[in-house]
Amino acid sequence: MDSFVVIALSSIKGIGAKTLVKCRESLKQWTLNEPRDILEILRQLVSEGKIPTKFTDVSSKEAEEAFQKTAGIFADLEEKDIKVVTLLESTYSKEFHKLDRPPVAMYFRGSTDLLTRKGIAIVGTRKASGAGISWAEENAKRAAEKGFVVVSGLALGIDSAAHNGVINSLNPSNTIAILPCGVDKAYPARHKELAERIVGRGGLLISEYIPGAGAEKHNFVERDRLIAALSKAIVAVECSSKSGTMITMSYGYKLKRKLFVVKHSNEDAKELSIEGLEKAVFDYRAIWIDQIDKALISI
Repeated sequence: MDSFVVIALSSIKGIGAKTLVKCRESLKQWTLNEPRDILEILRQLVSEGKIPTKFTDVSSKEAEEAFQKTAGIFADLEEKDIKVVTLLESTYSKEFHKLDRPPVAMYFRGSTDLLTRKGIAIVGTRKASGAGISWAEENAKRAAEKGFVVVSGLALGIDSAAHNGVINSLNPSNTIAILPCGVDKAYPARHKELAERIVGRGGLLISEYIPGAGAEKHNFVERDRLIAALSKAIVAVECSSKSGTMITMSYGYKLKRKLFVVKHSNEDAKELSIEGLEKAVFDYRAIWIDQIDKALISI
C-alpha cells in the first residue's frame, strides 16, 4: 500500500479513516504521480460505490492542494529521518484499529521494534509531588529492567519522571513517548532534550500529527487514547478527578486494559493529588498497588 496515496486522500474533506478502510482493496493498485491521479482515484471509488457521488465534484485545485501538501510532508520525512505507517499497511498497530477513531497515519522517530513488545503506561499529573515523581522513576526503571516498555506522554511531572526512570535503567531503550505535536518537536518545548535522549538511547517517539505540527488543545485528549491503545496495562500514579490521566484511564477501560492506581503511604498521601485515583477505582474498577510488580504480572 502506497502511504502517499492514503495521506493525500485523507487531505480531501470527508475522507477519513473509516472510508479509507472500506476502500483498502481498491487503493492497492494506485500510486500518485500527479494531482489529477487523485481525481481518477475518486472517480473509480465512486463508480465502485465505495464513496458518495459528491466526491466527483472535487476540484482540480483541491486535488493540487492535497498533492502538494502530501509532497511537503514526505519531503519533511526524508529530511528529518521520520518514518510513517498508514492504517492500511500491515505494520500499522492492530491496537489502533480498536479505537473508534484510529489515526490515518502514525509518524515515528526511533526504534519501531518497541511496538511489538508489551507496554505498560505510567501516567499522572503535571503538578506532581516529590513522592509521585520518585514512585514513577523507580517503578518505570523496574519495569524496563524486567523487559517491559514504559509508555507515557512526555509531559511535565509523572510522564517525564517515567521516561527518565527508563533512560537511567539497565534497559534505557524501553520507553515510548506519544506526543501531542509532530515528532520533530516536543511539548512542552523544554522537554526537547528529553525527547532527543529517548531517541538517542534507542527509544521511540510517536505522533499522529505531521512533522512541524504544534500541540493544539484537542491534541492532548487524542494523544491520551493512543497511550491507552499501546499499553496492556495503565498505572495512574497521582492525578485529580478531572485530568488527562482520567481520560487515559477511561479509554483504557473501554479497551479492556488492566487498570491500576498507586496506593501511597499515609505520610506521602498528605502531599499527593489522589482524588482521581479514588475515582478510577470507583468508575473504572482500577486496582490499588504499592509497587509495579502486580501490574507487570497481570500482562
